[in-house]
Amino acid sequence: MSEAAENAFQEALRATVLRFRIEEQSIRSNFGRQVLEGSADVDDFDHIGLLERPTRRFLIDAVLRALDWDPDNPEQMVEEARSRSLHGDRLFFDYRGVARSRAPALLVEAKGFDTETPRQPRETEPSSGEMARLISRALGDLKAESDKPLLLAVWSGWLKDLRDYVRSMTSDDQKMLRRVVITAGRWMIIFADPVGAFIDTGVPDPDSIHCLRSLEEIERNSALIFRLLHRKRLVDALPLTLSVREALAVIEPSTISGFFRGVVLSTQMVGPARKRYPSRSVHPAVVFIAGGRLFAVTDYLGDATEEPRDATDLPAYLQTLQTKGDTFEQSTLSRLGRIDLTPSPLDRFPLALRKTTVAERYPPLPESMTALEEANRPERPKLMWSTGERGAVREYLVITGTVWFYKLAAPFGRDCDFHEWPKARAQRVAAAAPHMGGSAISFTASGNAQHCAHEHIQGLRAARCQLLDIDTHLCCRACIFHAVCWEVSDLPELPCPV
Repeated sequence: MSEAAENAFQEALRATVLRFRIEEQSIRSNFGRQVLEGSADVDDFDHIGLLERPTRRFLIDAVLRALDWDPDNPEQMVEEARSRSLHGDRLFFDYRGVARSRAPALLVEAKGFDTETPRQPRETEPSSGEMARLISRALGDLKAESDKPLLLAVWSGWLKDLRDYVRSMTSDDQKMLRRVVITAGRWMIIFADPVGAFIDTGVPDPDSIHCLRSLEEIERNSALIFRLLHRKRLVDALPLTLSVREALAVIEPSTISGFFRGVVLSTQMVGPARKRYPSRSVHPAVVFIAGGRLFAVTDYLGDATEEPRDATDLPAYLQTLQTKGDTFEQSTLSRLGRIDLTPSPLDRFPLALRKTTVAERYPPLPESMTALEEANRPERPKLMWSTGERGAVREYLVITGTVWFYKLAAPFGRDCDFHEWPKARAQRVAAAAPHMGGSAISFTASGNAQHCAHEHIQGLRAARCQLLDIDTHLCCRACIFHAVCWEVSDLPELPCPV
């Protein structure tokens, strides 16, 4: 992030704190009057302290917005997120900041403005460093199920609630969680390593727990807060696919190290309720590698082509898509001033851009199902990605290298009986029923040259196929990813005739 963005946050934070200090007494008085008049819940206010609801409204929301987390935007934050503990108890969390995939990246638990900071019973407030060490030891005791009261009882309960909430998340969501925050507005505690703090066994590293004990400390540490919590530092806020106009504003042409051809496809079920059928629209995309990430510049202005459900129409369709793709590619390269580039083959796609990169930071437990799956998954690139666009259920980017589609007009190799369900059934390797007609997850059917009716191969494909979400029955020899998914040493496992 730029220095300008950091300075803008610092100014916004300073203005928020100043405004709250000026209006604090008025806020307290107004909420007290609303409680007496019955227009506000007594749970929101007591006559001694400023409690959670007004703290969130007048202070915490403003700080989150300054960090580019908008509590009013459900695509960024979900308020009062609900879950259940391992024992089935209902759990609540005030804010959950989400990534484009809807996975949680940030959890924020709000407390009332006058809530005490963590300390030991009958002791004064510790320094920031000692506070982090106390919390670390308390979490270690909590994991060890120790009964000794290291912190005030209310704080022991809050830490338990935080741990229960994080533990209630799926393992995938835990891997994506970047930060957990508990704050009363006037103080803030940031857990920079939530998995280490709440999931891993043992005492967490106190250096990963940042305690800011007052508004003054929060202001002085604005750079730290920005670095730890700013939305664009925690999630990739740029969409996976861009229009040409968006690409010109985002991509610095000199940073482009190469590109691949690809398509963005969207599948929907259409037609009357009693005779639904799949329709798959396809847009060419030029997939640039720039600055260590993907940018799929997509022909959203042009009309989509429709993948034919009749396999005999596939050769003509591939020619039409190639013409559209070539035209869009040349136009895009020209507008970016990079006509020197040519498309790269799939074997040059960088492994570092696999989606599993994040998960590898948190290795699965030995002998777990996840560990077994990882051990059986060969090292290969991820070449199909969900676009993550809002409301898009079956929309994917498929990277196709030097060609424009993942299906071949005809499979290579010798003729194979397993394209047809009756012949596969005769050899006792077919599913109980044939795959007939197209579906949302497969455009091949028994009898198509691109179809595979061999049921046993489905298990072999599960850990390696790039396209299972869109083509469950595509013959591997009719797919451009054949050499990506199957190595020479794997070929004897395939039932295809040699």
